[in-house]
Amino acid sequence: MAKPLVEVSITTWRKNRVSAGSEHGRVLLMPGTGYNCDRPLLYWSAQALVEAGWRVDRMNVRNASDDLSVVTPVINDAIDGWVERVRKEGWSGRLMLIGKSLTTLTYPHVARKHGLPFVLLTPVINPADFDPTDQIIPIESTEGDVAYPGPDPLICAGTADPFYDRAKANKLTSHVHEYPDANHSIEVPGHWRRSLDYLKEVTASVAQYAATL
Repeated sequence: MAKPLVEVSITTWRKNRVSAGSEHGRVLLMPGTGYNCDRPLLYWSAQALVEAGWRVDRMNVRNASDDLSVVTPVINDAIDGWVERVRKEGWSGRLMLIGKSLTTLTYPHVARKHGLPFVLLTPVINPADFDPTDQIIPIESTEGDVAYPGPDPLICAGTADPFYDRAKANKLTSHVHEYPDANHSIEVPGHWRRSLDYLKEVTASVAQYAATL
């Protein structure tokens, strides 16, 4: 039996408060592997932006392969389609993307093709142990550090996240927010108060980043 193809869909969030055309900006919320847009980091980031007048669209990814070199191009195409659709609707204002883990791998494509601001929640800077192709956001190369066009992204990551690298993150952007002892969900197992404090800090950082655009 053939492997199921990666399926990506984008829908408008039912909790948007402003009508199309009167928003402060448009944002695409994108999930991680096993971390959909209703999970805390993405859900509360979206809530904060809605309160600030943004309209939120949400991506769903189904049948994602462990081979991220197969998945990422499909998500890139979906992002291109979203940007094109929003512009065809007549929106010429602010656009922003928020990605979690898996979907942060689209940052190089988005920066080079669209030059849009991007929130990278727990970005894949070191290879994922399940990915046979070791996909990462390229930051260093044999020719030196990789430079991307467009605004600096916002990075939020825990220091206990195996996919995170502080030195590389600081080469990519000046907007780096670290959370001591936090894992790939920016949570500290066994410490719910710290985990909730970190969730509030991430949400505030996303809102502040968006407010500067």
